[in-house]
Amino acid sequence: MGGRLVANFDVDSVRRADGTPFGRVLTKALREAGFTYDTPERRIGYVGGGRPRLPFAYLGADAKAGPNYTGQPAVHSCYEPC
Repeated sequence: MGGRLVANFDVDSVRRADGTPFGRVLTKALREAGFTYDTPERRIGYVGGGRPRLPFAYLGADAKAGPNYTGQPAVHSCYEPC
């Protein structure tokens, strides 16, 4: 069984424990896990079945991130590499 995921996704909202963005480390890991990422459109995609695994562990979120690229209130999600 498979499916398709397409979503808006701002890579800058995913941060390391120290608050710095992962940037290309994250987009490389996403692509290695089978995702596509359109940087200018900030769009992520995945086609297939199963549950992709990424080499990061969730630490929590920073609600004081301020607005995202659309101007809407946002949070930064914090992760550490596994």
